[in-house]
Amino acid sequence: MLIELLVVAGIIGLILLWIINQAFRILTYLMGGLIVIALFFKFFVKKYEETERAIIFRMGKFNRVAGPGWSIVIPFFEKEFAKIDVRTHTMNMVVPVAFTSDDLRLKLSGVYYYKIIDPEKAILKVKSYQRGINNLVLSETRNTIASMTMREVFANLGKLNDLLKDAIRHKTMKWGIDVDMVQVSGITPPEEIAEAMQAKEIEAQQLQAQRFRAEARKVGIEAIGEAAKKLDDFSIMYLYLEALKELGKGQATKLIFPMQFMSILDGMKGDVGKALAGLNVTGMVNAFKGKILESQK
Repeated sequence: MLIELLVVAGIIGLILLWIINQAFRILTYLMGGLIVIALFFKFFVKKYEETERAIIFRMGKFNRVAGPGWSIVIPFFEKEFAKIDVRTHTMNMVVPVAFTSDDLRLKLSGVYYYKIIDPEKAILKVKSYQRGINNLVLSETRNTIASMTMREVFANLGKLNDLLKDAIRHKTMKWGIDVDMVQVSGITPPEEIAEAMQAKEIEAQQLQAQRFRAEARKVGIEAIGEAAKKLDDFSIMYLYLEALKELGKGQATKLIFPMQFMSILDGMKGDVGKALAGLNVTGMVNAFKGKILESQK
């Protein structure tokens, strides 16, 4: 009972003080105004960063796009339906199977870049714009690959990127989204095609190696005569490569010396050491050098 009396007495005292003291009334007005302003910013004002946009619905209907900066959103009557980022986004592109016009299947991977230029369309025209873009990328990639042969795909990768970008952008613009770049970074052919291509490359390398050995032996026979017939191919190649190495040090020669020959020489030294033991290797190398220089004139 005593507590209730004290509370009532305190309220009566504040009322009397407010009536009698003008300064207290002014302070009360200021405090009330600050509280109203704080409540207004708390429940009515929303802040959006420079990169953000918000879709505002009023009574269940689209009203406006808010942001950047402060925006007034009236509680109960208005609602922030969605908030999106308008910066450029990147998404990975993986096409597990795409058939070329010559009925070969390819697997493609890459990345594409998109930016929302009309937030209203991006939210209202499609349920999930990210899923929609991804599905479009898959379908348009397959359609574009289907119009090209495998050779054309590999030979015109830049053209493929441009074709994909134009095809996808044409459709995403209806959703207020601009796909400004598509980059296909990986194309995997069927295993049997890859093996055939690899076999062809290996065959070409073997053929080049045979030609190199034949050239080395020809130069060796011309340079050191009968001595070359007693040496095996590895020894001849070693002398030939040593001669090329020496010629490559000269500034006046026009001979192009591949750097990978250094590793080849290092790997061959152990194999040819016994075969060349007791022979005048320096003299043989000089003879090779002379013959190579003659052929370059």
